[in-house]
Amino acid sequence: MRNENRRWVLLPAGRQKDFVKRYQLLHMTARNNSFDELAVLHELKRFLPALSAGRAFTHRNPLEAFQHLHFHDALRHASEMLGYQTSLSLEEYRSFYNSKRVKPDVLEKVLVEKKGAAKTFEWQDKVLMKKFPTAAAAPRIGRLRANWQKQYNTDPDARVHPRLFRILGNYLDHGVSDWSFPVRGQGFLDSMREMEANSFISAFNTPRARKMLLQNTPSIGDLLAIIVGDEALFKQYLFDQQFAHRGWSGLVATLESNRNNLPNGSHITLRELIVFELLLEIDVLDDRLGKQWEPLASRLASPPNDLFAPVPASEKSEVLAIWQEVVEWSYYEEVLAGLSRNSPNQHNSYASGTVRASARESLCIIGRPSVARDTPPGCRVALHSYDFSLDRDGAELERMLETVVPSLGATNLEYFFSRTNFADVNAGNALLDQLIGLFGVADGTRGDLRPGLPTELTEGLEPIRLLCIVEHFHETVLKVVGRRSVGRRSVGRRSVAQWIMNEWVHLVVIDPVSRELRVLKNGEMVGYKSDPLKYSLSVAGDW
Repeated sequence: MRNENRRWVLLPAGRQKDFVKRYQLLHMTARNNSFDELAVLHELKRFLPALSAGRAFTHRNPLEAFQHLHFHDALRHASEMLGYQTSLSLEEYRSFYNSKRVKPDVLEKVLVEKKGAAKTFEWQDKVLMKKFPTAAAAPRIGRLRANWQKQYNTDPDARVHPRLFRILGNYLDHGVSDWSFPVRGQGFLDSMREMEANSFISAFNTPRARKMLLQNTPSIGDLLAIIVGDEALFKQYLFDQQFAHRGWSGLVATLESNRNNLPNGSHITLRELIVFELLLEIDVLDDRLGKQWEPLASRLASPPNDLFAPVPASEKSEVLAIWQEVVEWSYYEEVLAGLSRNSPNQHNSYASGTVRASARESLCIIGRPSVARDTPPGCRVALHSYDFSLDRDGAELERMLETVVPSLGATNLEYFFSRTNFADVNAGNALLDQLIGLFGVADGTRGDLRPGLPTELTEGLEPIRLLCIVEHFHETVLKVVGRRSVGRRSVGRRSVAQWIMNEWVHLVVIDPVSRELRVLKNGEMVGYKSDPLKYSLSVAGDW
């Protein structure tokens, strides 16, 4: 503190106030905040897309990090925070209505449920007619690091990414390249350190970053102190940085959990990727600006909006949520009509209709094979044979739900969000994309990896959540879904509860005796009636 005071006295009077401001900002932050490197890395891995080498991956909910929220709340948060396109455009939803692919009576039913009968006409006008701004607001992600351009007229990514992706592509190569990465069987940073020590060519243009790599492995916090300065902004900076190439980061995070994915025993961790990228950023800033740059926080007029702050609902987000429900229930009505048709109080007859192309795994049935026979002909159904009479307390049903719901639900959402284009994370046209090292595709050697599905698999599909139909008494099913435990299976049970209670999948229960239908809505089993004559259908295409 004595040295800092001496430095302050030697400053010109006009700069003393600025120095005090920066000193208070940095030192008060250090006292009041603690950057937990392990916790931030763990959280980053939850948000990054799961991308496995060779595209042979286990399906995962692309919004798994938001799964503790209700489905529509999660879509809103993911869109505002990360810039994801989580729904179709308002124009596309309205085109479904104009072409009669969604039904006016379903729209009315959803409006009454969501807004009440008194406000139905008011919201019908908003849903069908009101104009909203077409340009989406800039997402929160990336706003902090955008200050490099504002403050220093420089973009570190433009010079870091080509180097970083080329090095990663060679290190992670699965047998395409004629030239093998010189060091195998070590971690990524150890390999880079050995190459720097024994090569005439360096990955760096200036001495500081290279020296930091060779002498020791600096912590992420040490490097962020140089680049950012304010510890309160470290986490947000890392999210900004890694989501600038979420495909590469997602691949590394996935590989870290399975070291056998890399040839010759080599391995890499997300921490190693971040340390190396931060070193490259320091190198670029030193090379571009010399000694004329300070930590990013030192020139911020005000901190950016907190990336993780709650996102309140807007009128447009509510309209989009209503449209999504209308699209889905127009489809569900057609499916459930078949189940209602063969109930004791209904007549067995078919009316004409149209089967629309929907996302894969949009319908599953847990029940006796006779339940599947009641669905319209041509339906693609994932049938899981189950006899309620042999499982009165629902123990077997619980085990089936723990397996079926996360698996089919995740597959369904991979198609769902690839169809909405999820902020360009789908894999584009499979014929035009470039294969990178047998572990991913990109739209160019300098571009990010694309973790979504090829457009050929999603073109023309309507994004629809999984409808899970269970044959049992609704009281038993509700107890099973809401059951809690503290044993080994508690994690699986919590996961299923989130999937169903937060409506990431829709759950319908068919009474095995009366054949009455109930839908889980807001944690309660609500009676459901469908007009089988109105919504019965003949097949016009493959589901």
